[in-house]
Order: sequence, then C-alpha cells, then structure tokens
Amino acid sequence: MLRRIRIAAPLLLVIGLIAANAGSAGAAPPAPAKWTVMVYMSGDNNLEAFISNDIDTELAPTGSTGNVQVVALADRAPAGDKSDGDWTTTKLFHVTPGMTATPSAAVADWGERDMGNPQTLVDFVTWTKAHYPADHYALYFWGHGWSWHPGVVMEDDTNADTLDYHEMKPIMNTLGYMDVVGYDGCNMASIEIASLWHGHATAMAASQEWVGWEGIQYDVVLAKLAADPSMTADQVAVATAASATSEKTFSAVAVDGRWDALRTAVDNFGTAMKNGAATNRQAMTKAFGYTKDMWQAPVDKDLYDMAFEMNDRVSDPTIRSTAQTVMSAEAQDVLYERHVSQYADAHGITIFYIAKAADKTTSWINWSYYPNTIWAATTQWDEFLNAWAI
Repeated sequence: MLRRIRIAAPLLLVIGLIAANAGSAGAAPPAPAKWTVMVYMSGDNNLEAFISNDIDTELAPTGSTGNVQVVALADRAPAGDKSDGDWTTTKLFHVTPGMTATPSAAVADWGERDMGNPQTLVDFVTWTKAHYPADHYALYFWGHGWSWHPGVVMEDDTNADTLDYHEMKPIMNTLGYMDVVGYDGCNMASIEIASLWHGHATAMAASQEWVGWEGIQYDVVLAKLAADPSMTADQVAVATAASATSEKTFSAVAVDGRWDALRTAVDNFGTAMKNGAATNRQAMTKAFGYTKDMWQAPVDKDLYDMAFEMNDRVSDPTIRSTAQTVMSAEAQDVLYERHVSQYADAHGITIFYIAKAADKTTSWINWSYYPNTIWAATTQWDEFLNAWAI
C-alpha cells in the first residue's frame, strides 16, 4: 500500500501516557487474553479515507473478545475524508464488535501525534500491553512502505516525517517481543526488514510488491483468531498473508531462530559472488538480468530467483553450491507465499541489489543509507554490492 520536526521523545511519552490514562481513568486491566492485536495506522497522508473504513469494516466486525483484544492507534489528516465525525487527531481505539470509529468510540485522544516518530510507536505498544496484556502479541503497521529506504515508511504528512530504519533499531528491545509482525504497506517483505525483527518476533507477514487499497483483510484474520485463539504465531502470520487475496504478492516468514540458516546461507552466497565476480562477471550479469524484480522497484530482487539464476547460469562451483544452499534455506524459512502469474518467479523475500557505480549516487536508491540496516552490518552483502557495482 502506498498505504516526514519532532517534539522531544520524553515529552511525547509523558503527553501520550497522560492522555491515554485520562481516557481510561479507573479502568482496571482485564485478565490476560490469549492474543492482543495492535494496529498502528498512519493515515495522516493520502490514505486518510481508508482509516475509519478499515476500522469499521475490518477490525470491528469481530472486534475484541475475551480471548482476543484488538487495539488501534489511528492518525488522520487535517483535511480530507469526512466519515465517522471527521476527526483529525490521533485516536486510540479499543475495538469492540460492531463499533464505528467515531470520536466517542475512542478510549483516548492523543492529539496530533507524529506517526513517523518512534516514540509514538513505543507509547502505543507500552500502553496496549499495560491495558490489554496477553499471552501473545501481534503488531501490524498500516500505511506507506518501501523496505529499509528512508522517507517512506509510515509517512506522516502533518509532521513531514517517516518511521525510518535507523529509528526502529534502538527501540526494538523497548517494544518487547512480538509473536507476529505484519506490514500492510508496499514492498516490506525484504531480507532487510526481516533482519530487523530477527530475535524480536516469531514470524512476519508482508508483500514483496506494491500493496493496493485492500491489503491485509483484518476481518478474515480476526474471525479466525476469535474462532481459535490457540492459533500459533506461525498460523496467525500465515492467515495474515493468505488474507491479502487482492495483492500480487504476500508471504509469511519465520524470523526467530529459524532465520539463522537463511542469513548464513545468503552471507556465504554474497561472499562467493564477491570472490568470483572477476572471472564470472558476464554470466553473473546475465543471471542478475533474469532475476525477477518488483514493479517500480528494480533494486528489489527476489532472493530465491537470484539464487536459482546463479545456480543455473554460472559455472563457478562455489557460487553454485552457495546458491543452492540459499534456495534450500529459504524454502525452510518461508511459511507461506502466494503470487499472481506476473510474479511466477517470486518466492516471498526480496533483497537489495545495485548493478553499477552510478547507482551509488542515485538519490532514490539511497545506497549511502544502506549501512544503517542490520543486514548490511552483519553480513557481507553490502561489501559484495560495493565491489560488484563498478
């Protein structure tokens, strides 16, 4: 789904918690549920019209139950859609069955909050865990997205801000463990984003490609959870990905300890290609050319297809063997994957790729920002790309 001045973080935390507590004064936390589902809805942008609609028609039909609590933090634009009372601030909803996202339905009004500020996310998760504790947590990001690239994810127009990768890294431990993470935004099913959540979640659901107006169908996921609150994290992640039937790609991947084998495999693959580039450049260039990329995002290459093409077209035995290991490891890590015929060669995970030296200075590619990613810091992939793109 194409679904950016900050106030000091400590002040935001105080303001947020005071506002939240004021909206629920005297309310004792309920007994722990099986699951608490959190939806971080960044609609202070051209997605504003879909905020109340998705709450009304996807979150509320099932809403919260004794075993499954549903909480949404929703920010709308100052002007635009007129539905549900035309509220424009950032409201906190404990979603109940059949409710509509009117001002009176909110448990708190947090005023104008910057959804691109990591403190807003911290405040939301902290408040929700305190008020609706559960055995398991699912956190969904609803809004704009493009993998690790700065200036896109969770765009907030009023504050001219986005929730960038380098801002997420310091707060991961503060957020606490999430059983499931879902991205209802474009191009988030990347190895770089999965690496961000490695060790901080069990499974992640996202799309390799553009996400349209439908995205994740929360009504489908919540109905399944309500019917069977004993669902595992893997099952919820799969249900999330499988619900996005209007999208061209969607996948669910493991990001817990099962991720280690894939990280090691791709690290070795990158090292092999770096070492073999001088003698195999022609064949490797051809293989990269045949690797499936994403619409309007040519730097997002399908990881499995890249390994397949290298194994098929390059004679270097080390490159071929490491490529095969990547394919095997990804097949084990991907829990679910679906695609339309346009993406017949998509397998659930993309990886960043540049082909020439000019790519390093092309502004929209953001090569200089790439070292901010955990993936670049912990593998040889950026070293390979730097040596390759000459």
